[in-house]
Amino acid sequence: MSGSIYAATSGSEVQRVRMDILTHNLANMNTVGYKTDEAVFRIKDEDLEAGGGQEDKPLSATLPVIPLTTRTDFSQGLLQSTGNPLDLAIEGDGFFSIQTDEGIRYTRNGSFTLGEDGRLSTQDGYAVMGEGGEITIDGADVEFDGNGNVIVDGQITDKLRIVEISEPTALTKAGYNLFVLDEARGEEEPVEYANVHQGFLEGSNVNSVKIMTDLIEVMRGYESYQKIIRTLDENSSKLIAGVGNP
Repeated sequence: MSGSIYAATSGSEVQRVRMDILTHNLANMNTVGYKTDEAVFRIKDEDLEAGGGQEDKPLSATLPVIPLTTRTDFSQGLLQSTGNPLDLAIEGDGFFSIQTDEGIRYTRNGSFTLGEDGRLSTQDGYAVMGEGGEITIDGADVEFDGNGNVIVDGQITDKLRIVEISEPTALTKAGYNLFVLDEARGEEEPVEYANVHQGFLEGSNVNSVKIMTDLIEVMRGYESYQKIIRTLDENSSKLIAGVGNP
């Protein structure tokens, strides 16, 4: 009986974790450049052997599973026109390089601004990096061509530092819509031609319809596991109460 309760409790916890991830995605549906998180679970080796399956099999209600991590979906979001010359969007692969106090971070959020010192920065004040270092703009007319060149008053002054990551799973979210690279698992590579769109922003890749459908499924699954736990607990209580009675 205890094994059954453990399995049901583990299944209930899986649904709770999935719900947390789904609601977080939904809350960021309108966040520029946001990338959806997906729950990744693993089955314990001993449970896997007992079930006779493979680690990448769909989750089964008969096998206890435990949360492992989240995986980020880096698929392209829709490009949205803003008309703001400091709004930039990358179509295809690549990330903007951002200088923070903790080092270089990466983002798909191209909602940039100019500081009083002319430094191009994120809305949170972090410097946007070019191939020559932090990008500063001193001029009235600012353009960014499709390859990321910074053109001020008709002259190329720098180029956006846009990179690809050899292994996207080596990126983890670091807050402020930034990603940090685990250099032991992946490395940055220069983008030969970055398809940059000035006056556009990349929307999130959150599929709200799918998330709402998944939330309904998760809530029903969670309720089912809770009912199973209550039933098993009631049966256990009845067995204990009946021990020793004639």
